[in-house]
Amino acid sequence: MKYRYLDWKIESSEQNPGDNAIGIITLNHPENANAMGPRMAMEMHQLVDEIRYSTARIVIITGADGNFCGGGDLKVETVPMEDQNDDWKDYGVNGEYGEMLVWFANDYYHIVAQRMCRKLEDLPQVTIAAIDGITVGIGLELAVSCDLRIASDRSRFAEIAVPAGFMSEWSAPRSLPGLIGQTKANEMILTGRFVDAAEAADIDLVNKVVPSDRLLDEARAWAGRMATYPTMGLRYAKDTIRLYQNQNRLPESGELEMERIFEITRTADCAEGVEAFNQKRAPAYNQGVPVDKRARWHD
Repeated sequence: MKYRYLDWKIESSEQNPGDNAIGIITLNHPENANAMGPRMAMEMHQLVDEIRYSTARIVIITGADGNFCGGGDLKVETVPMEDQNDDWKDYGVNGEYGEMLVWFANDYYHIVAQRMCRKLEDLPQVTIAAIDGITVGIGLELAVSCDLRIASDRSRFAEIAVPAGFMSEWSAPRSLPGLIGQTKANEMILTGRFVDAAEAADIDLVNKVVPSDRLLDEARAWAGRMATYPTMGLRYAKDTIRLYQNQNRLPESGELEMERIFEITRTADCAEGVEAFNQKRAPAYNQGVPVDKRARWHD
């Protein structure tokens, strides 16, 4: 698969030149704060499969041009097919069923995003999120899916799904409480409040905060040190940690989450949240219209 919005490279650790042990994924859609649309989600889904069989033993995930990930790409969410960018136009869907099929396409996008986070969690390699700038929504969920998180002093975090007209998905409701405690997780998920780097370290959302110009150097140093450890011991240690951590990762929970996402993305409030974001205005929710007027096929 040709990666349009991801850069992937493998490099050697400083400790063992020539070992090709460190992989670096860069989310590369800087004009949109590296927001994740359908194409990027599918690319990440594919790349994680590729990485599983690569020489990399440690994987660093970072973002281009000063941001980690600005959440889901609201320029393509719940918008009529003809008004979307090339991500959906690539499918060539139009005509009588175009309005209906856009919902199926958006459903698939959320399914892929959920699977992507699950595959990232299950990757045998240790993963490090090197976080700079904005990390919100699916960006936060991507970071939480990693084993370790190093943040720059200019990073900011938020779970903005509810204020944006959606609901938190995958790693946020399931994993955040285990990282930062139920009280803080509830606050982040339900209020959408931003957390700066200092607070993120204080509540254990991240492992360490460093100056932004040292972020990748620090991540490489952590990766290089772990790359010298025995591969089996490192992988089994991660796998055992995940085994205990994922006691609440039930198949029916993921299915219920998707059902609720599908229902939410068909509402007028969700459409209003997306429209307000793209028009750079405050949304006006709860106007009494239960189903989005664009989803006529759903009647």
